[in-house]
Amino acid sequence: MSSTSPGPSGYMPVTGISAGDEQSSSRIFSLDVLRGIALLGILIISIWEFGGFSTNQQTFYRTGTHGGNYNLLSFVTIVFEGKMRALFSIVFGACIILYISKKDHPLNASVPDLYIRRMLWLMIFGIFNAIVLLWPGDILFHYAVLGILLFPFWRMKPKSLFIAAIITTLIYCGKTYWNFADDSKKYRKFTSVTAVEKKFAATDTPTKKIIDSLLKIRKNDPLSNRLMDDTLLQRHKNDTLTKEQAKDKQAWEGLVKSLKYDSTGDDGNKKAMRSTNYAKVWNHLLGKSQNYESYWLYRTGIWDIGSMMFLGMALLGFGFFAAGFPVKRLLWIVIPCILAGLALAWFRNYYEDIKLTDYAKYMDKHIIPFDQFFPVERFLLATGYAGLIILLLNTGILKWLWQTLAITGRMAFTNYFMQTILCTVFFYGYGMGFFGRLSQLQLYGIVVEVWLIQIAFSLIWSKYFVMGPVEWLWRSLVHWKKQPFTKKETVTGATGPVIS
Repeated sequence: MSSTSPGPSGYMPVTGISAGDEQSSSRIFSLDVLRGIALLGILIISIWEFGGFSTNQQTFYRTGTHGGNYNLLSFVTIVFEGKMRALFSIVFGACIILYISKKDHPLNASVPDLYIRRMLWLMIFGIFNAIVLLWPGDILFHYAVLGILLFPFWRMKPKSLFIAAIITTLIYCGKTYWNFADDSKKYRKFTSVTAVEKKFAATDTPTKKIIDSLLKIRKNDPLSNRLMDDTLLQRHKNDTLTKEQAKDKQAWEGLVKSLKYDSTGDDGNKKAMRSTNYAKVWNHLLGKSQNYESYWLYRTGIWDIGSMMFLGMALLGFGFFAAGFPVKRLLWIVIPCILAGLALAWFRNYYEDIKLTDYAKYMDKHIIPFDQFFPVERFLLATGYAGLIILLLNTGILKWLWQTLAITGRMAFTNYFMQTILCTVFFYGYGMGFFGRLSQLQLYGIVVEVWLIQIAFSLIWSKYFVMGPVEWLWRSLVHWKKQPFTKKETVTGATGPVIS
């Protein structure tokens, strides 16, 4: 395929609102804005992991007296959890097609080769972020893997891509039920064991006492009536759980215990994360990073991220990101998506509280998990949020804000690494050691501070340089040639989508 390959059927190469001198024909301003919003928004949830706001601590708020912390947690969960990453995935998916179909690639390079090299280097950056910079919640590795897997689909028609997005979302729903089915199986085994225990409890207490007495006699008097003793001993054994039954009981009780708040449950993690020794923190986080980059990816991530990338590819083909997309059509998308998505999020939050309070009771009354429709929820809300932003862009108001967010979005790769560096240095023990020391509200205050630093840095940097430092390094590695960096070096066609 040549570097001047035509776009897929339905692709609309529009630029939208002007984004400045560095805007190339392959850029879409609304995508830069959405990327910037998603990049900043991801930190609202990531700060939980960075700052030590653990699942155990969240359980305390959910199962205790519902006060300000609970309301704040519920709001963030309903409005942001999973949605910013979904929005980022949508933009990434759209940029897959933009990158492959743009016409200003170097003529001596094959577009598929450049694209695959691009994803492989992104994979390496992701491993570096997770293993060296110690961010176990890294998403770059996942995006690179999905970017390679979705490459063959870029020529599909928008309608087919949209159907693929729906199918993968439904599979994701199925995977969610799969986890619940495993818990349900444990609960059924547990109830069977408790039924046996109730039967044991109904046994005559005097008989049990007699059996215990005879067992003692047999131990002390080998010449006692062994025939009678053996009969009674067999009855005693029949009134005892088998190893398999005991194992089934422990499995469910262990699961329920893991859902309960433990006042000392975070002590080990806090101690490890506050260590001033980088090697100790590295060793503590390594298993978590490996699990997220492998197990989570092939079991859940491939559907989580892939569904939203398919959606982004489809929306680009429909012209959704174009400045001229009909306002009425946007309204018909935005309003139902946001309302339905928020309703699903509210129900998910409500039933999660019930599950944590009494999982057995939840099992008795519900046949699906509390988060069964989480994939649909984020599908709707991410689409609704994107449409809402595009509607606001089309009004022409707050141009300074959109320009600022667009600049931040064009440096998303650099800013993503900046989030990792700023947060790990502030929270981890080899830095300032604030891990687990701040309240939930204070953590969101740190989020705002990081935002301000990133926005200020992006605005200043963009005055003198064509792209962010990590974007420049990435592109230079992909082309294996030093790319124009300062604005004085800029030549026509030197710029393009900076994270796709």
